[in-house]
Amino acid sequence: MMKMYLYLISFILYYYSGECSSQPYFPPQIVFSPDDGKTIIAIDEINQRAYSSTGRQTAFVMKHFPYAIPDSPQSKYYVQLLVEHPTNWCAYGTYWKYGGNLYNAFPSDWVNGTSFEIKNYMKFTYKMIHSNDSSTDEDYWYSDVTCKVQTGQTYPCEEIYFKKNTQIPLRLARVVRQGWNIVKKTMPYTIISMGKPDEKYFNSVPKNWSFICQDTMLGLLHYPQTPKIDLNESTEVEIWLSTPPHRINGNDTVIIQWKPRECTDCFTWTPKQLSFNTENFQERQILKITRVKDGSPTNLIPVFNGGGFDSVVAEVYSIIIQ
Repeated sequence: MMKMYLYLISFILYYYSGECSSQPYFPPQIVFSPDDGKTIIAIDEINQRAYSSTGRQTAFVMKHFPYAIPDSPQSKYYVQLLVEHPTNWCAYGTYWKYGGNLYNAFPSDWVNGTSFEIKNYMKFTYKMIHSNDSSTDEDYWYSDVTCKVQTGQTYPCEEIYFKKNTQIPLRLARVVRQGWNIVKKTMPYTIISMGKPDEKYFNSVPKNWSFICQDTMLGLLHYPQTPKIDLNESTEVEIWLSTPPHRINGNDTVIIQWKPRECTDCFTWTPKQLSFNTENFQERQILKITRVKDGSPTNLIPVFNGGGFDSVVAEVYSIIIQ
């Protein structure tokens, strides 16, 4: 209730104060399309959740993500989930000290490395000025810096229009680079709803996402990356994890074995398997690899079992032996 009160106060100050520092901003709760219905975006800044769907891809980000495994990092920190359609392949990232994400479907200023916060959807690069010459139907804001486009005309670098005396955005114009050209691009907004977004957007989160979706930050690290091993010689490769394994049904251990792809009888290695858990995941363990036969360069591919690693693309973490 207090947070809602503060948003209402900021709304009133925005429209009725005469301060020069006032700047335009998006409503904290809104559902809209920036491309004539192809993309639907739902922002709920008050409850720290957002949704974006292009039809082929749906993304969610929330501070309190539903259906997370109890007492897991995903139950305590921001999670961003991506679902591809029609395959329903999905992946997610958790924003905490051992996490982050490999992708982001939302404004870049919401992300700060391993942390996340849903802020106002619109962040301008320059100070915006409210025009005294706005039309009778619109409020017009423009940046205090101008930009020149490819054809030679000069425009404010950023412009935004609102429905008169409201917080309803109508369109945004920015001077941007498109390939080799610098052009003015206008983005009209289709407003679907104002106020708290319909729960249907957030209720479409897959209930089993924490079990079937790939954690993009789960991974294997090793050094050296591409060891060169001569016949009858051995090399020690350090192995460790980038983030703790998941605790599933009370078990937080991942067991890693190995399989060669190109030359299946050129190498031996000890130990035959390594194990990591939430306590030792950053401790470097030694895998000793010996070449017993000459042959082609070989990928030693990890085989994961447990700890949430079953959905990890193992080939990405292969040891490439020269």
